[in-house]
Amino acid sequence: MSHPDQQIIDLLLEKHALGILTREESAVLERWYAAFPAEGHVFDDEAERKMMKESMKAGIFGAIQAEMEDVKHTAVVTEPVPEKRPVRRMYWRAAAAILVLMATGGLMYFFNGKSEPLSYTEVAAPAGRNMHYLKLPDGSAVWLEPGSRLRYVSNFGKKSRDVQIVDGLAHFSVAQGASHPFIVSTAAGIQAKVLGTEFSVKAYSGVQYIQVNVETGMVQVSDSGHILGVLKAGQQIVYQLETQTATRNEGIQDDWRQGSLTLQNVSFAEVARILQNRYQVQVVYDGGMMSLYRFNLRIDNKTSLDEAMEMLKDLSGMTYTLSNGRVTVTGIQQ
Repeated sequence: MSHPDQQIIDLLLEKHALGILTREESAVLERWYAAFPAEGHVFDDEAERKMMKESMKAGIFGAIQAEMEDVKHTAVVTEPVPEKRPVRRMYWRAAAAILVLMATGGLMYFFNGKSEPLSYTEVAAPAGRNMHYLKLPDGSAVWLEPGSRLRYVSNFGKKSRDVQIVDGLAHFSVAQGASHPFIVSTAAGIQAKVLGTEFSVKAYSGVQYIQVNVETGMVQVSDSGHILGVLKAGQQIVYQLETQTATRNEGIQDDWRQGSLTLQNVSFAEVARILQNRYQVQVVYDGGMMSLYRFNLRIDNKTSLDEAMEMLKDLSGMTYTLSNGRVTVTGIQQ
């Protein structure tokens, strides 16, 4: 990958994490992001991947600053502060101390003198054909597919803007101008950190992949140990949980918020999830038998359950019975 001098990029990444980039510096980073390949591996070698991982450390500066501001209101200074002290060294010492305290569960005790459990607000979208819309405390908008669930800390926006997708599909339109990055995480450890404005995250319970689609702006996607890529508008990453591999793709995605949903090469577990939540039915099937097949299907808000099942039958030879709100898949005709 061709990019500006590495020291410059390192500095700009740190300034981005701190939210102090100038317009000209942002333009340099955007050109650097644009150099990412459209498909396959995002980094040329492990050294470049390691560099990006190290740059993420800058993201804790904001957390350190917020916590230290709290301490100022309660702590009494008993020793003189040296007039000159290497700022970078001070930050990294503080970062190292905080990481150790986090590992031992003592961060809140260190700053507040006691441990206070976080409280969460959980939102569940009712089953049915209508998308569920909500506004987060910072003004960001969220659309949830029927049956989806997410949660966020009750003091959302004050020290962080972290959202957790418990189960389902969600689209985010992120409010700009906040002092904290907007981060969406999943139970599988995949995380989307917003560098732009609008994106969707699919994380169905029981389905073996996570998908992130970007509509506008840029989104940084990572797993528990690496940055997987920085996506621009019209790009997506599909992360396979079993193999822990990510594939990057191009292409405009359907806006499922209007009620139309296109499924391409998906497992029946995902199809069953859609049927259950859109039509409020129970779907019974042999997981071992159905795991051998993949499905393509398009459903809009006018498609009835009978029509959806007949499409599946025509496309795959699937046989089924439908009675009293229960769909039972009986087999696949060869």
